[in-house]
Amino acid sequence: MSNQTGAEKIAATGPITINRIRFGLIFLYFASIAIGYKLSTTTQNTMYIAGTSAMVLYTLYSFYKNRFGGGVSPVLGKAFVLVDVVVLTLVMIGATFEDPKRASVVIRQIVLFTIYVIYIIYSGLLLSTSFVIWTGLSSVVAQLIIIFNAKLTGVIFTEDPKIVNLPGYAPISEQFTKTAFLIVVVFIVRTLISIFMRLKDAEEEKSIAAERARMELETEREKMTISASSLRRNSKTLREFSGELSEVVSSHAASFEQISSTMEEFLAQTEHSAGTVRNQLLRIEGLLGESGNLHDLIEKIDSNSSQLNKNMEIVLSASKEVSAFVEALRQSLDSLGNSFRSVGEVNQIMSDVADRTNLLSLNASIEAARAGMAGKGFAVVAVEVSKLAESSSENADRISRIIKESTGHVLEGQKSASTATQKVQQQESLFGNFLDRFAQLSELLEKQKTVNDRFLSNLGELRDLSSDIEIASKEQASGSGSMMQAVSALQSSMDSLLDKSELLGETIRTLEKEAEVLTLQESSVN
Repeated sequence: MSNQTGAEKIAATGPITINRIRFGLIFLYFASIAIGYKLSTTTQNTMYIAGTSAMVLYTLYSFYKNRFGGGVSPVLGKAFVLVDVVVLTLVMIGATFEDPKRASVVIRQIVLFTIYVIYIIYSGLLLSTSFVIWTGLSSVVAQLIIIFNAKLTGVIFTEDPKIVNLPGYAPISEQFTKTAFLIVVVFIVRTLISIFMRLKDAEEEKSIAAERARMELETEREKMTISASSLRRNSKTLREFSGELSEVVSSHAASFEQISSTMEEFLAQTEHSAGTVRNQLLRIEGLLGESGNLHDLIEKIDSNSSQLNKNMEIVLSASKEVSAFVEALRQSLDSLGNSFRSVGEVNQIMSDVADRTNLLSLNASIEAARAGMAGKGFAVVAVEVSKLAESSSENADRISRIIKESTGHVLEGQKSASTATQKVQQQESLFGNFLDRFAQLSELLEKQKTVNDRFLSNLGELRDLSSDIEIASKEQASGSGSMMQAVSALQSSMDSLLDKSELLGETIRTLEKEAEVLTLQESSVN
């Protein structure tokens, strides 16, 4: 509750204040009942006591909740205010429904009317403009119901000044005035509550802004404290860094001298590398020329190989024809050999015929000798037959010798034809192998052409790369000269940086002292 604003405290204590007022009204009700007990009828006293007792019950409940139960809920608090209006209305209805004279007195009592005003006013403590309107409307409706009930009871409403103050009479203007006054009170209370709510909202905004400013101020103060501590630590770190920087700068100054000498050696090596790259480029150019010659030579070899391959195919075709011819010759010689064997058989038959003819001639000679002169002519025939037999025998022998010689020549021809056939077949096989070799040679030449083309392409790329390297070497030599100048300038800058590092050390020491002073001031503020 300590962090609540004034408006929040009023809103929180509104139900409690209403309940306290309600306790006062209960005391007033019981006092009025006691004072007018003998003047009121039994029914009226019963109505008064019942309404006040009901009010006592929910008032005690509200008191208990406010004290021990954390407070009455807003809805129940508003409901109890409306119950207050209803209870008062029922009591007044009970007081006005029997006797017109008593009813006229009741509706003209200012105290009872003032209680409605009190209800409207303390409904505003709940800080709800709409509920103030509802409470006011309930009070106005209750007032009209009471007037109507009095009219039904017999109260005469008149504006005649002679009888208006008599029992049983009441001025109608007074009732309308009270009703209008209730409406005005509702408007006034609603306006006041609205103004209060705007003030409450403004106060809350100011409170929020003040809290935000306080938090920002606290944050800034914490940041300042952190910054002061961080500044002190960073100053110490920076001072150490400044010392290290001075040492590093001194070390780097010596290192730059070594770098300068190294750069000179590097420049010389760069120039030597540029010369080497130029020589390499020239050699690559020569190698490209020789590779071009090799490419032309491979093209010629491939062309000659293709022509030779065609010739070998022609020779192979001719060899196959010779082989077929020799095979046909061998078959013809085989047929001729068979024919000579048949002639030999015929010649053998002729020899047998000659032998038999000779034998027949001998027999004929013998028989002619036996016949004497009678067989002399037959003897001449036998002699001729004998001569024919001898001639046939000699011819058969000669034919036999010729057949044997021809058979020998035919056999030699068969052997030669068989040998020629084998040689031609071997030659054909060799030509086939030779053609296969030439086909493989052609494939190898094609692969060699592909490799040579790839080699020429790689050589071209290597030439371009060597050219780029030569250009880069020239640029590197130029850049090395510029780097030498930059190193010299950087060495001068390092000398200047060494001087400024010493000045930085002095500044850091001053800054560290100021950070200590700021920390002490912050500690004194806390």
